[in-house]
Amino acid sequence: MKNPAPYLIDKENLKSKKFSDLPHNIDAEQQLLGAIIRNNNLVEKCINNRLENNHFFAKHHGLIYEKISKMTSSGKGASIVFLKTYFESDDEFNWDEYFETLVMNAAPNQLIDDLSIMIYDLALRRQLIDTAEFLEYTSYDLSQEDKTANDIIEETENKLFQIEESGKSEKGFIEFERSLIDSLDAAEAARKSPESLTGLSTGFSSLDKVVGGLQKSDLIILAGRPAMGKTALATNVAFNIAKNFDNNIREDKIQTNKDGDIISSGGVVAFFSLEMSAEQLTTRIISGESGISSKDIRSGNIKESDHTKYMKTGENLKSIPLYIDQTGSISIGVLATRARRLARTLKTSKNQDLALIVVDYIQLAVTSSGRYRDSRVQEIAEITQGLKTLAKDLKIPILALSQLSRQVESRDNKKPILSDLRESGAIEQDADIVMFVYREEYYLNNEQPPVGTEQHINWQARMDDVHGKADILVRKHRHGPTGEVTLQFNQTLTRFSDLAKEEHLPDRYE
Repeated sequence: MKNPAPYLIDKENLKSKKFSDLPHNIDAEQQLLGAIIRNNNLVEKCINNRLENNHFFAKHHGLIYEKISKMTSSGKGASIVFLKTYFESDDEFNWDEYFETLVMNAAPNQLIDDLSIMIYDLALRRQLIDTAEFLEYTSYDLSQEDKTANDIIEETENKLFQIEESGKSEKGFIEFERSLIDSLDAAEAARKSPESLTGLSTGFSSLDKVVGGLQKSDLIILAGRPAMGKTALATNVAFNIAKNFDNNIREDKIQTNKDGDIISSGGVVAFFSLEMSAEQLTTRIISGESGISSKDIRSGNIKESDHTKYMKTGENLKSIPLYIDQTGSISIGVLATRARRLARTLKTSKNQDLALIVVDYIQLAVTSSGRYRDSRVQEIAEITQGLKTLAKDLKIPILALSQLSRQVESRDNKKPILSDLRESGAIEQDADIVMFVYREEYYLNNEQPPVGTEQHINWQARMDDVHGKADILVRKHRHGPTGEVTLQFNQTLTRFSDLAKEEHLPDRYE
């Protein structure tokens, strides 16, 4: 009888260390495999402990585990007799004898949890060593001139995050009772919320009525043609949420759900901006709050009293938890890494949770991994899928801005529709909410007829009607009906607000 090989070494990932020096336990792998061959029902315990075929140190152990898992999932028995048909013996290795040895040395059923957890933990340790070697190798490699030390840090952080998350991922079914509790918590939060919302308030009551606030794990797309005010609206929403965050709520005013989480209408916001710098965004915000034109601020053409008011407003906003990343054209992977890093830092250093991410905007601020350089549609698909995954991972909404195609300008009716989204397929598919900013005033202003004509009189009447107004068109809403709302827009201060009550139009739902 041939002696079964203790393990078959896979040298593909061998680097500076000997493969056999990496953390592993061959005996534990063999005992576990023997136990699940003897009793296939034990595979479920391994799966519940997140054990996968790639977690085995010996490559052939992973192949055996994978085959047993597939056979049992399809209702077939994975006995020695059946396994032998999939693994052909040769002069170097006798699979028949190896399977018999595995069963003879099988672990008791009660040790399966301990063994599967041990094998999984050792696999994570090997991944950590691989990440450390990646860090060392790339740090020494100076041949890639476009890769900076910060790039290496972010790639390493992303690898570490993936390792960390692999230990947290939940697979399989969730009991209805558990999801029911989450649903009831959301309803209770809405009841306690002054705005009766289940999500974060945008700061605009008319918009909140349509979308129900910004929901956890949602990807919300805000699109519009240039000069419609989409960046202004996104900035306003971000500021409204950050402004409403109170990290020192009086104990007698705290509202919590069944898990003890504080119910708040505000939160910490991360803003990824390409088109505007952090200073420009901040200037807009102070301008809107102080009522002093940002144009006048930049030119220095303001009175002493206005200057004092502006400076005082800025001082009062110092504690607003709004974080701005002004790096241009970052990859979706780097964006996700930075967002997760901020979320971890906030939690550990300030015991705060990240509440919202804003991305301005998809087609320019974010790039894909480079895998689809020849297909912009696939690039956008990778980006939107990455944003949706990030929203689900962090359990927060992401508000992402998007461009519209030029075909809007060629139509008489310039109100945007879903197909106007550039590379619209993936964006529309991955988004939970798609809404457009549309200002008829902008288009009418470019169509002024000759003064003194009847057409000019009609044009002026229409201009008076739409002056300072912007329509928010909710064209996709996964959680409810679509609709339209009208907001007031002060172009000088780049500030949106709810219409005054006497101007408020009836809500329009579809």
